[in-house]
Amino acid sequence: MLKFKPLELLTVTQFAVTKLEYYTSHLHVLVSRTTQRKGRSLMSNALAPEGADTPRNESAEGTRFAQPDNLEKPERTKRELKRAPLGPDSLLWKWGSDQRLQLLRGYTGVLQNMHPAIGQSLLDHSKFFEEPFARLERSTPQIIYSIYDDGTRAKMIRDYHHTIKGKLRNGERYHSLNPDVYWWAHATFVWRVIWAQELFGTPFTRAEKEQIIQEGVTWWDMYGMSERPVIDTLDGYIKYFEEMENSVLERNETVDFALRTARVEPVKAPDGVPEAVWKVIWKPLMNSVIWLTYGTLSERQREILDLPWSRKDQRRFDRIAKAVKKLFTILPEDKRYMEPGRSMMIKAGMIDGKYKEPKLADAYHGHGENDADSAPKHAPKTGAQDGDADERRAAGCPF
Repeated sequence: MLKFKPLELLTVTQFAVTKLEYYTSHLHVLVSRTTQRKGRSLMSNALAPEGADTPRNESAEGTRFAQPDNLEKPERTKRELKRAPLGPDSLLWKWGSDQRLQLLRGYTGVLQNMHPAIGQSLLDHSKFFEEPFARLERSTPQIIYSIYDDGTRAKMIRDYHHTIKGKLRNGERYHSLNPDVYWWAHATFVWRVIWAQELFGTPFTRAEKEQIIQEGVTWWDMYGMSERPVIDTLDGYIKYFEEMENSVLERNETVDFALRTARVEPVKAPDGVPEAVWKVIWKPLMNSVIWLTYGTLSERQREILDLPWSRKDQRRFDRIAKAVKKLFTILPEDKRYMEPGRSMMIKAGMIDGKYKEPKLADAYHGHGENDADSAPKHAPKTGAQDGDADERRAAGCPF
């Protein structure tokens, strides 16, 4: 019989699909300047290809993240990419809303926001520090739904980002629709589907991982973005993540805020949680969530972020992962998936259960007055930047 200490029991209990755990298990972080580091791969040794080299980006040009994708002039030459279809028989439809992905919210947010451009964009344009849980509630259903949609939702998500641009602390310009920047965020969403099963379930076969990555290419197509940064193989993903770790991703002050300061400085309670209750539970809850996030990161990532992790921590994490895997097998089938993916699977006849109409945001129509040149022709040009941001958030923009 498995025995757990109080911290472990709290963490396992969190997974029991409570609304509070749903909101608090995701920690986004913000970024300052880029540092180069060397080290081992993001992936476990079991995933890494034999003899894989680690490419490096030797210099940082001032415009590497600055140019947005030209959405009005598609590339003349299409790459020969491997794609797999999305639909009821696809792996992303089956696993893209798996409840265990909730345990990787911190992981995904940390990886994304260690990117200088994404992190700085949150610092410049987001209300993350004011309303971290509301930010999560806005973004998560949109991302999940885009897997099951015909591309309309994906393009809506893309259009939220037209006015998200600025300068990094080192003076470089960035734009959130730069294909390399946008691809990094997308790649982490694809990879977390694989990583969740690696940690908390039954690992996919190599063929299944290849299929998920190729379905991820089809998912990317829905955004209408450039194919230039796209990777369509497992080995390619592994080498790409290595390169990002060694030349782009960084530790910064806002990572420290999310993973350290949040232990001692309370954040605003999630919607629906009484303030009196939150005052009692926030500290042990945040401690357990942050600790769990440490465990989902690789040794190399913890090294970059200077996070402590002992053999004792690893043994405890392994016990919790084993308990989560066992717990998942006894959950009713329709409770194993997050909304709106759960209801989309019911609608497609993949699982049984009661369908719930997805609660999704309306389309975002605004563009800041200084961003007319970067907005697509189909997007109306309205409003000042503050009003523009309010409309963007009301429409479900994560920023």
